[in-house]
Amino acid sequence: MPILTQRAVAPGRRLSALLAASLTAAVAFASVAVSPALAAYPDKPIRVVVPSSPGGSADAVARLVGERLSRALGQPVVVDNKGGGGGNIATEAVAKAAPDGYTLLLTGNNHALNVSLFAKAPYKLDDFVPVIELTRGPSVFVAANNAPFRTLRELIAKAHAEPGTIGFGSPGIGLPSHIAFEMFARDARLSFVHVPYKGSGPALADAIGGQVPLVSSTLAAAMPHIKAGKVRALAVTSAARWPSLPDTPTVAEVNGTQYRHLTWLGILAPRGTPPAVVARLNTEIDKILKQPDLIATLEGQGTLPIGGPATAMQKVVDEEYVTSRALVQSAKLRAE
Repeated sequence: MPILTQRAVAPGRRLSALLAASLTAAVAFASVAVSPALAAYPDKPIRVVVPSSPGGSADAVARLVGERLSRALGQPVVVDNKGGGGGNIATEAVAKAAPDGYTLLLTGNNHALNVSLFAKAPYKLDDFVPVIELTRGPSVFVAANNAPFRTLRELIAKAHAEPGTIGFGSPGIGLPSHIAFEMFARDARLSFVHVPYKGSGPALADAIGGQVPLVSSTLAAAMPHIKAGKVRALAVTSAARWPSLPDTPTVAEVNGTQYRHLTWLGILAPRGTPPAVVARLNTEIDKILKQPDLIATLEGQGTLPIGGPATAMQKVVDEEYVTSRALVQSAKLRAE
């Protein structure tokens, strides 16, 4: 506590001065007491929960960023894959975790969608605070090599002629690539048979094997198979042609609409996580996303690093909620 010098002042003013000095001292003491704890973060491993199985695009980004974040923070960053439930299992687990910065959620579009899609979603959007957006990239519609259509225009013509007969695979109900295709079908007034899989990997494997004629997948997951000639890229869902797949048209080019859908990945923390911890994570990850070797790797996989402040990540979630809720209602999508 500071030493207060006595002065010949009125009693009321003396009391005010004493109270002000005491408050200043208390704030100073609190700052000294809190700052070392925050400065010590992290002092144990950080767990990043991913709502999908190993090998997918989200898992790949989690490991790329996690490895570099571990070096930056001086603590292990462990990727914990919790697939199932359209992402609800992992998301609920993080929502219930201690808000101390040691359990984070790496998720995507379906985070905002699920609260509308599922009759009883086990979490609310305000159970989380944003940390940072990681990446953004398109989905891609790919055809099996034995499919009776070789372009998106041919697919549209066949779907018009034979409504409700063409099956399309997706990574799962409510996942971004499923939503991207549903938006396309709605805009083009087409009817398809949805074949949900447990991830892009199994769906693409069936397309490669000729068991399903059409798959909507993240570009990151499909790119190796497209390059190898195992499937044919019909269209990407971005507004403009994607740099890593320049010869493939956009959906909007083919059907003459304003169609656009991108898959995003970002990191969230449980509500109540200290702002200083969120700020530290945001700063370090933003630096990582600017590393040239990471940028080159992500671009090669069909996605782009984003970064930026936590407020920008919140805006992405809010906008996704509005868009996805409208789609769920118009397409009458529902999951239990």
